Amino acid sequence: MGKLSEKRCGEVLHAYFEEGLEAEEIARRMKLSPRSVLAVLSDKRRLEPYHTRSEAAKLRAQICVNESAEEAARKQAQLLRDGETAQAVTQRAAKDILDRAGVRVAKEDKKDVTIRFSGETPKIGMPKRHEEDAWTSS
Repeated sequence: MGKLSEKRCGEVLHAYFEEGLEAEEIARRMKLSPRSVLAVLSDKRRLEPYHTRSEAAKLRAQICVNESAEEAARKQAQLLRDGETAQAVTQRAAKDILDRAGVRVAKEDKKDVTIRFSGETPKIGMPKRHEEDAWTSS
């Protein structure tokens, strides 16, 4: 099959980006070889307008998220201060606010903990012989 016309290339791009069809389906529908469809879809010059539109859509979405973030933060702060909100909701709101502010609770260190008693050891409810064994083995 020869080179595709500009119109056919545009149809391939439209089917792929606007209709969400896969290359194989486009080839089948338009009676083209899969190789021709892939050649059109890999042509960077043809893809540039779609890439630009995609980037613009991402920027618009980011602006929308950023505008909503302040409102969401205010709602969380309101939940935190509201005396009638369930405690679990208040705690989650506080944790989320702290997380977003970058305040993190340190993870547990996996170090051994040594406890020393200044006087006698407290009774731990173990049989007498185990308490004695513990003292003699340390």
